[in-house]
Amino acid sequence: MTYGETLKIIRQNKGYSQQYLAKDILSQSSFSKFEHNQSDINFIAFHQLLERLNMTYNEFSFIHENFQRQPKVQLIKDFFSLPYNSKSDLQKTLTTIEDYLQHNEDLLIEDLHIICKALLALWKEQGMEEARKLVTPIWERMSVLHNWYAIDFLILNSILYVFPIETAIEISKNMIQRLERYKQFEEVYYLKSSVQINISLLLIKNKHYNEALEVLNQLLNQQQKSLSYVLLAICLYRKEICLQKLNPTTDKPYLTKALELAKIYEDDSLLNAITLEFEKYTNI
Repeated sequence: MTYGETLKIIRQNKGYSQQYLAKDILSQSSFSKFEHNQSDINFIAFHQLLERLNMTYNEFSFIHENFQRQPKVQLIKDFFSLPYNSKSDLQKTLTTIEDYLQHNEDLLIEDLHIICKALLALWKEQGMEEARKLVTPIWERMSVLHNWYAIDFLILNSILYVFPIETAIEISKNMIQRLERYKQFEEVYYLKSSVQINISLLLIKNKHYNEALEVLNQLLNQQQKSLSYVLLAICLYRKEICLQKLNPTTDKPYLTKALELAKIYEDDSLLNAITLEFEKYTNI
């Protein structure tokens, strides 16, 4: 099915006439030829047609692909949804990426391939040096860019853990500053909270508990109501880690709240992650 044919189906389902949709954008004859795959139209006109349909390109593409994501789009979504502390999930994704690259040349997917290998390297003894060597060219390329876009923020957020703490924090602060330009663009701006949560773990790993607590309290004070239950649970139990390291007590209210959230949503994976991470960083 062509784009024009998909557009025709959507237009008809909405009950719009060709004349209404094409008005001040294309002549009706040009629009009709596009719908019948007899001619093409430029991007500006296509974008204007989608706006009149009150539809984003992402939604149109999803419908055009028979209500499925394109393989590349799905691969990108799966990668950035990965639990990076799961070696099996990382290995499975690496295989999927390598299969994709056998048939497609794509610079972004090549970057994801490198990052995936770097994250897997962290599972090896002395793997940090290998991981840093792999992702350094990506950072060097991106560090000189005047602007970062949505995919750039996602990439940087996925490689923070392989840098020394001082470098990672500087990158994170830079990301948060640049994300201010995206505060009206929800698809990207939510990353700000994810970056802050990543900073908190970096600080905890390096025993900077007061600084980590400050980051977590700021996030909870400013965005608690808009956080997903997963991010909220992570904030709560990491706050408890900091408090326990600074002033150990038998009472652990924030850990209890995090565990309750995981149980309410019947998220066994989150429940297990909370338990393991809390034990790991309160016993060091």
